Parts: sequence; C-alpha cells; structure tokens
Amino acid sequence: MRYSVYSVIVAGLCTLASAPLLGQTSAALCDQVSVGAFPRTAHARDFDGTFDIRSNGLVVTCGYVLPVNSSLTLVTGYSAMSFVNSFGVQSYSFGASVEAEYRPGFLDNVGGYAGIDGGFVYGYEGYFAKDRMIGPFTPAGNLKAGILYDIPDTRTTLYSGVQYVPPVFGHRGIISPVVGVTQRF
Repeated sequence: MRYSVYSVIVAGLCTLASAPLLGQTSAALCDQVSVGAFPRTAHARDFDGTFDIRSNGLVVTCGYVLPVNSSLTLVTGYSAMSFVNSFGVQSYSFGASVEAEYRPGFLDNVGGYAGIDGGFVYGYEGYFAKDRMIGPFTPAGNLKAGILYDIPDTRTTLYSGVQYVPPVFGHRGIISPVVGVTQRF
C-alpha cells in the first residue's frame, strides 16, 4: 500500500518522459545528453553546511526538448545514476526525468532549471527495511534546481545546482551539489 503512491508517480513520470518519443521523427535517441557529477552529499535532516559523505556520483540524462515558448523549455527523458550511498555501497539508479528550463531573453546566455527525477535504486538491500524494498530495488526520487549557462555559438550548456532527496519513510533525506554539462544535438 505504501508504494502504490510511488508506483503512480513513477508510472506518471515514465509516461510523461516517453510521450514525446512516440511522436519523434528524428532518428536520434534523444535531443540532448546531460552528464553531471556530485562528489559529496549530506543528510538533509542534520545538514550543518558540511557535505560529509563521499558519494562520487555521476548522473547521465537522455532528454527530449519540448519548447513551450521563447523563454521556457520542458525537457523529459530518462536518467541513470551511479553513486556511493551513505552506507559506503556502490549504488545505481534508473528512471524518468522531467525538467523545466527558463532562459529570459534579457539575461543573454543565463537561465535556470527545476525538475524532478523518479525511479528505482539498487544498492540498499540489507540496509533498508524489507517494506521499503521491491526485490533488490527501492523507489526513490529527487528534486533538482540550479542555474544554466549556454556557451555562446555552441550547442553546449554548463549547469550547477542542487539535488534534494526528500526524507520519506524515516529516511533523513539527501542534499548534494551538482555540476555538469549538456550537449544538444
């Protein structure tokens, strides 16, 4: 029963992320690929400004761009992540990603983004209670927000922001800084 809400959220994210692909006429798998790194994280509940967990995380997202207007773009897609969790175990996640990117014309090449990722994580078996697990996986999601910088005369964007995993089912939640690059095709 507890995971029925998560299942609905994950199914909704997957549907939203895959819907543009159904009407896609390009042969490319995605319009853009983003790669981000987060070397450290911290538990959000006890956060004192110190990122004390060596997470050595890498996140890759394959996104499909949906322009809303000249300033706002919606990017949906799929993401995968590799990181060391707070128990020191190499972990992996996969799921769907939805992100809004806002680039007001008066800021030239600068904008902001906010979004949500949802999916499943492998690497917590034996560390989380069995009612939080679906086989070897646990459902998870994170909120993300930050700034964008479009490198002039290229199809490349640099980004920097924060990922936040809300505390659920007794978990303390996670916060981490992230920096990365996006290449549009």
